[in-house]
Amino acid sequence: MTIVIRPLSAPRDLSSCVSLQKEACDGTAFFSAPAMVAVQRSEGLILGALDDDGVAHGAIVDVASVDGEGMKRWFTAFRAVSVGDRNNGIGTRLRCEERDLGMRRGVELISWAIDPLRSLEAHIAFNKLGAVATGYERDMYGELRDSRNSGLATDRLIVEWWLTSPRVCGVIDRRALPYHFHLGLDRMEVATRTAVAPNGHRRLLGFDDSVCSGIISHSVILVEIPAKLDALREEDIDLARDWRVRTRDIFERMFTSGHIITGLVHEGGRSFQLFERASRGTILEREG
Repeated sequence: MTIVIRPLSAPRDLSSCVSLQKEACDGTAFFSAPAMVAVQRSEGLILGALDDDGVAHGAIVDVASVDGEGMKRWFTAFRAVSVGDRNNGIGTRLRCEERDLGMRRGVELISWAIDPLRSLEAHIAFNKLGAVATGYERDMYGELRDSRNSGLATDRLIVEWWLTSPRVCGVIDRRALPYHFHLGLDRMEVATRTAVAPNGHRRLLGFDDSVCSGIISHSVILVEIPAKLDALREEDIDLARDWRVRTRDIFERMFTSGHIITGLVHEGGRSFQLFERASRGTILEREG
């Protein structure tokens, strides 16, 4: 089966995108065909991963805006890959084609929101695409009852993907590893303390406040998150909620103290969001 990544515009293509949304979101389609046409005509993007029969296996919906200085931006309002196609590279292929199309249209920045406790989303955004996270928003969407969000507040990281920055060009165009891959764990400070709960999942015990003050000499700080959020939600929703409530304070304090998320570290079956104490400009100017 051949998967082709291309913009969607024909009614049949948009209908297939609606079907994908319903599959990914438990029967809900956030963007109807008329809504997607409106997005297109407002200089946004509807991008799909289609097979030979025109079935959508993945899609991205970007809405367009222009900031006060005239810079063109896209914000990803919807993205999904069909359940049977996850971990096959379709999501990354969609993002790379989205970047190419965006640069041709003069878009400088694409932003989206990810769950701060989902390690795979962070790995793709930071390690594979060279994006960074610069902010945190509590309960961004309010209560959602689909299988991926039910029972948890919809807190989100705000991801920025600067399409032509040296960091992104290095990671995407030259396939350079992000900066933190060249560092040993001895040059990173783990700011969280966790322990294994009786059910086998880890519980967050504490956080080292000194990392926010800059007293710690390490410029790279690791904050642990659940390795498998969905399994945790299914087996112990109260523990998942405890992770949400306790880590939101940690993330907000790290951003306020001048840290930016630039990577995801997975080591020994555990996952960590990687913060750097550096300016956005300094990070984006690195080739990786």
